[in-house]
Amino acid sequence: MDANDLVGRMTEAYGDDVACVARSHKRVYASLAPEHLLAVFDWLMEEVPGLRFGTSTCMDLREGIGVFHHLPVNGTPLVITLKVVAPKPDPRVPSLTPRVPAAGWIEREMADMVGVVFEGHPEPYRLVKAESFPDTFPLRRDFDVARFKEDIGEQPDF
Repeated sequence: MDANDLVGRMTEAYGDDVACVARSHKRVYASLAPEHLLAVFDWLMEEVPGLRFGTSTCMDLREGIGVFHHLPVNGTPLVITLKVVAPKPDPRVPSLTPRVPAAGWIEREMADMVGVVFEGHPEPYRLVKAESFPDTFPLRRDFDVARFKEDIGEQPDF
């Protein structure tokens, strides 16, 4: 299956619920609302032989927190990226961890650093931040380093 074929099949299956584009023969990007993530993921796992979970990334976008699940297809150069944007200040996205245990740690890291709540995650406790760490998210655009240093009792830079 090539990228253009996959885009056609996804568009046929999900219509306007998934905005899908092939940027090259190697990359497919699909943007979807959080409520469609699990259904689209499950469909892809059934319909695309050799599809696997690669990794996930996230970033603080102007319109919300973007969560990107990167799914390579074994034996091909094709990578499918599912993009979900969750609104701030309380971004929530369904967890892939119950379906793919390998997603567990990266989802926990994104929760710690950007503040995404992965609903349905079986172990939603902190991974990289200590429990004593203030409830702030260092990789968000609105993270205030000076205020953070004050909160932890560190002297400001001069």
